[in-house]
Amino acid sequence: MGDRIDRALHRLRTVFIEIPGARLSLAEAARLMELETHICQILLSALEDVGFLRRQEDGSYRRQSNE
Repeated sequence: MGDRIDRALHRLRTVFIEIPGARLSLAEAARLMELETHICQILLSALEDVGFLRRQEDGSYRRQSNE
């Protein structure tokens, strides 16, 4: 399962890098990554913790700007 998680994390980062302004809800990200919701939540939270993503007021996730 570790390889699957690593691939999903890489794909998730790539989505936010390649699509400027992309916003994904937890449900959308889980479907896109083909992961269970609780696992996807852990990945999104990890990306938020390192400052890559920011959770919006509506619960969606967006890439943290450097501005």
